[in-house]
Amino acid sequence: MQNNTVIPNPYEGLTKEEALETMLQLVKDGARNHIRMGLLYNYLVDSKLLEGSKQYKSPLDFICDNVEEVSRTSLLDYGAVARAFREEVGVRYGVTRLRVLLSYKDATKLELDYAEPGTTVIQVPNKKGEVKPKLFADCSLEELRQALKRVREEEPSTPFPPEDRALVDGYREAVLRSVPQGSPVRVQLNRHKGESVMEIRTLPLGQVHNLIEALLSQYSPMASTVPTPLKRADKTPRS
Repeated sequence: MQNNTVIPNPYEGLTKEEALETMLQLVKDGARNHIRMGLLYNYLVDSKLLEGSKQYKSPLDFICDNVEEVSRTSLLDYGAVARAFREEVGVRYGVTRLRVLLSYKDATKLELDYAEPGTTVIQVPNKKGEVKPKLFADCSLEELRQALKRVREEEPSTPFPPEDRALVDGYREAVLRSVPQGSPVRVQLNRHKGESVMEIRTLPLGQVHNLIEALLSQYSPMASTVPTPLKRADKTPRS
């Protein structure tokens, strides 16, 4: 089930200065504002308010360079959860548990009720390795992590290196933020001839420009972990 519900963003219309001031205040108010921090970050991404800025290449740079208390990884998590779930759902279940649920959904391809994710059935392993179904609402954070770990470990072929998985997770978040809600696009980590590859599927042609911008914006913050790009192919006409 895709989340086709448009989640209203209370921060629409803010200037970049107002957005930064609001983010600083949300950070001071503590963990209960994680969803709102995600909404504010998503507003900066969707509005393209920083487009053309020479100082900041992305909203992620803009916020994290000015607000030391929030990390890039956390902000991406807050944004992903805020884009998928309404604020009341985030308050009820917690951002961290919902973020793991989204990863579990991607890994298992299960159907998710975004309005009430608590009814989602999670296959939770115990210490003996026995798996029992349990509602998401009843799962602890550790149980959710163990369930996700079990699914990933049971994936066919050789397990992917953690750095490959982290790299594709980052690209996936960037791509999903850049396309409209309900877009059928999928970003997956796969293997081809023994090599880790990233697959981008079912991308509408009208959203290709969004994909390019998303990949470029994600490349810069992760430049230290991204392999050196291949040299451009020789454009000399063939005889």
